[in-house]
Amino acid sequence: MASITAAGTGSGLDIEKIIETLTKAERTPMDERLGTREIQIQADISAYGSLKGALKDFQAALSSLSSLTNLAARSSVSSDESVFTATAASGAAVGSTNVQVVQLASNHKLVSTADFTGASDQVGAGTLTLSLGAESFDVDIVAAQNNTLAGIRDAINDAQDNPGITASILTVSDGLGGTVSKLVLTSDETGEDNNITVAVANDSDGNDLDNSGLSAFLNANMSEKSQARNAELLIDDDYTVTSSNNVFADAIEGVTITAVSTNVGTNETLTIGLDKSEINTRLTEFVEAFNTLSDTLNFLTDYDIETQEAGLLTGDFAARTIETQIRRTMSDVIEGASSSYSTLASIGITTQRDGSLGLDANKLSSALNSNFDDVAELLAGDQGIVKTLDDKLESFLRSDGILASRNNTFLAQLKDIDEQREQLNLRMESFEQRLRLQYTNLDILVGQLQSTGDFVSQQLDIIKAGITGKKSN
Repeated sequence: MASITAAGTGSGLDIEKIIETLTKAERTPMDERLGTREIQIQADISAYGSLKGALKDFQAALSSLSSLTNLAARSSVSSDESVFTATAASGAAVGSTNVQVVQLASNHKLVSTADFTGASDQVGAGTLTLSLGAESFDVDIVAAQNNTLAGIRDAINDAQDNPGITASILTVSDGLGGTVSKLVLTSDETGEDNNITVAVANDSDGNDLDNSGLSAFLNANMSEKSQARNAELLIDDDYTVTSSNNVFADAIEGVTITAVSTNVGTNETLTIGLDKSEINTRLTEFVEAFNTLSDTLNFLTDYDIETQEAGLLTGDFAARTIETQIRRTMSDVIEGASSSYSTLASIGITTQRDGSLGLDANKLSSALNSNFDDVAELLAGDQGIVKTLDDKLESFLRSDGILASRNNTFLAQLKDIDEQREQLNLRMESFEQRLRLQYTNLDILVGQLQSTGDFVSQQLDIIKAGITGKKSN
């Protein structure tokens, strides 16, 4: 239906303004109720987002305490780190071991005995076959292409199938005021399996075994400056252990030893112990993470009597359920645990008056020293506190958990508000149309009455004029 835009022309009233005012008065209460409810829901969504983030952070803090292996951290101490260093995994046996570094691993290095005046000296042509342990490769040396000392060096280094031999040129004094250059071959890796051998075929001087041409690089014509050797340890004076490099992994189960220098005939001591400082650190982080979660829960759910201000989730059933279950787990007695250490309080972790956790370092240290295994079982056993907490947190955070359910409820409520707004818009359109029709009819009626009044006034004026005129005659 087309609306009348000239409303008020008959009556002289500002009907458009009247319609606008009445429509706004009708819309405003509902608009405000929907707006207020939407703000509340958005605040609830934000509050649950904060709670979800705090729960995830707390769950992450549990990971370092989630298994007996993680808790069984070990410390490793070398009596002389200039001789060897060591690290220990959680499964390493606690105790002391005597260690001697008998030999360090070394690379094989060969230096040519033949002297060359410089890198550009022409050597000869033919084929070099170089081997590193069981692997070998050929290098073709061609006259006028790569038959110089530098060309041979580059050909070796650039060979695609080179298993790990590096060629270089050493330039030294000749003792007479000049210099001479030599070819150096070095294995990239240490260990006796990385021994370098050189063979020659088709030497351009006609002799594959002399000390000229390519034959100058045969092993027999090279000086061995460093042997290919394994590192060697002597453990507890009786047991020899070798490694192709200076790192010994699991020579002692769970322990990695790195040799630094030799100490033949002198024992140094490797001591493996429980790393109680690491456990203290992890439990301190656990307490701090819980206290952060507690602060978040207090902020969201507490009511301040003095200021009469409530948190966004004060009285919220889901938030209260989450907090209650977590706090109950923290104070529960663990079934099957040692009678001495069956609660967090028994190892020095107690709940304070404000709901936060406190850590008594002396009590924790005493518990760890008294019976480490029982403390570990309390925390990380199958029925332990950490496992129970992690299971509860997972149930809260999963896609079908209480947090997701609440969030879906909020989203449904927002959708309902959108639908109510659409219905309100339709109702207000109908309301405005009714007002416009009513006031338009009123405007027409008033206009008609004014027209009739004008006509009557005119007739009275005519009658009056007629009567007045007769009397004057």
